[in-house]
Amino acid sequence: MLLVQKHISVAIFGSGAGSNAEALIRFSRLDTSFYKVVLILTNKEEAGIYEVANRMHIPIEYLSDPKDSSRMSELLQKNNVQVIALAGYLRLLPADIVRHFEGRIINIHPSLLPEYGGHGMYGEKVHMAVYNDKKPYTGITVHYVDEHFDTGSGLCQSKISVKECNSVEKIAEKVRKVEHEVYPLMLNQLCKTIYSQQ
Repeated sequence: MLLVQKHISVAIFGSGAGSNAEALIRFSRLDTSFYKVVLILTNKEEAGIYEVANRMHIPIEYLSDPKDSSRMSELLQKNNVQVIALAGYLRLLPADIVRHFEGRIINIHPSLLPEYGGHGMYGEKVHMAVYNDKKPYTGITVHYVDEHFDTGSGLCQSKISVKECNSVEKIAEKVRKVEHEVYPLMLNQLCKTIYSQQ
């Protein structure tokens, strides 16, 4: 019996520890997954995402100049990448990459956008702002990527109560747990939709 290839090829872009990248890769290995992670790209030579890539046996490439769209494009084409998932990637993607992959690039942000979004607002900085503002809740947003920081149209949001969190670390931990549950599901849904349109 011929097995139909149902996997959409995904590249993950990351600049940090790689915990969301790991969650995406783990989900990709389930029978219910419609995507396969074929490449990780990073703009940080010392990023923890290298350790994740090596442990999970995913090829990783360093982007010495994240504005160099020709090198980026070459790597994406070589690996037949169909979808891009940003996971803690702290640079804007070149405009021509965004245009080429329109509707096929998503990102996860650790707040209920547009709150605590924009340039310089990422990771611990977001959680610190939520903590300092004494917010009873925060959340996550999965959204399409456009040419600006955190302004692409939203795919989903999850609200998270942080009333009982008495530190920035506790907020970060609670948010990260939800990120790892929701992001793979949203990427899978997007890839399933793209697969069904092929």
